[in-house]
Amino acid sequence: MLPTPPDGLRHWRPEDAPALEAAWVDPDIARWNPPPDGLDAATWIAAAEQRWERRLALDLVITPGVAGEVGLSSFTADPARAELGVWVAAPHRRTGVARRAVEAVAAWALDPDGLALDQLWARTDPANVAAGALFDRLGWDRLGSSGGMVIWSATAAVLR
Repeated sequence: MLPTPPDGLRHWRPEDAPALEAAWVDPDIARWNPPPDGLDAATWIAAAEQRWERRLALDLVITPGVAGEVGLSSFTADPARAELGVWVAAPHRRTGVARRAVEAVAAWALDPDGLALDQLWARTDPANVAAGALFDRLGWDRLGSSGGMVIWSATAAVLR
């Protein structure tokens, strides 16, 4: 069963497929967040519970409407951590929705009464200045770089 997400976020629904398809072909989203190979949006949405049960991913819609997505993936058990990713649809960029969504998911994911993770991490391309600025403004630790990507980390202690 999918967990109840924080306020301002919800699970993907079948009727969201057209908005997700549009996001997947938006060059500003696809450049930094390539869509899954060989899947249409409706099939991908339908598999959300399976991805969560296997701890592959938990993908949430940023509201209102489909303003974007914030997701967790690459879950590990010891230590309990996951990678966070986010994208925002063009009409909602620079409105603060990404910041609110990342703050909400991070607080929930790191809360012992939420997902009870010990750490979140994110990767940003150095050329994606907006993403790097987002994690920097939110107080995430910049750990360095790996594979040409900047690595960011957050724990409950860092976000206090």
